[in-house]
Amino acid sequence: MRILIANDDGIEAEGIVALYDALRSIHKCVVVAPDGERSAFSHSISIHSDLFYRKTEIGYAVSGTPADCVKLGILHLLDTPPDVVISGINNGSNLGSDIMYSGTVSAAMEAAYLGVRGIAISLSNHNADSVYYARAAKLLCEMLDTLLSLPLSADTVLNVNYPVRAPFAGVRFTKAGINLYNDTFVAGERDGGVRLKGVPVEHDGNPDDCDVELIKKGFVTVTPLRLDRNDYDGLARLQHTDVFNRFAPTSGKAERNKR
Repeated sequence: MRILIANDDGIEAEGIVALYDALRSIHKCVVVAPDGERSAFSHSISIHSDLFYRKTEIGYAVSGTPADCVKLGILHLLDTPPDVVISGINNGSNLGSDIMYSGTVSAAMEAAYLGVRGIAISLSNHNADSVYYARAAKLLCEMLDTLLSLPLSADTVLNVNYPVRAPFAGVRFTKAGINLYNDTFVAGERDGGVRLKGVPVEHDGNPDDCDVELIKKGFVTVTPLRLDRNDYDGLARLQHTDVFNRFAPTSGKAERNKR
């Protein structure tokens, strides 16, 4: 299998090295990853600046964002598209509403946008011991064929999170929950600058079967995500209302517009 490996922690991050080492003995792998830290860059791409890349022993180090790396890899660096893009292993979780900020998940989403299957994988805690990276990488290797054979739409990405604090309890398919933070801005590292500081807020608004809760019980969570962000139920309700009738042109105006 041809695999493109990306991340948002940078090409020298422990997680991406562990993932590459686990996959390369079985599959044909190439890494296309940022040349440094790009966490929380979400799905941003570089459209007003040049991208630069350099060849490394395991692939390519790129000056851009995680999404840039996947786009550059598939459209420019690789001779043929990969069978799958795997993003990670992220240093820290990508659970619940944190997904929308994640460069790791966005790299997998960019793959889906380009017609390639995408999988994101993260550890539930920052700066975990190396053994957890190895375990997560091994499990993903074992599950890979199964994950790719699932009856999912072409634009569906699988977001995998591996537990660190709780003993491994198995694997569950689940939905994303909600994370809440007490966000404030504090003095930055340079004079005159400020920095966002987010303190997690405990709440009871999540169902027991969502990713945020299951990871606490030791489950590896696998959450299907889609590029399609339409709220179809909401749209169906709105299309049957007449709230915009007062903005419709009058018959006189309509006639003048025709002329």
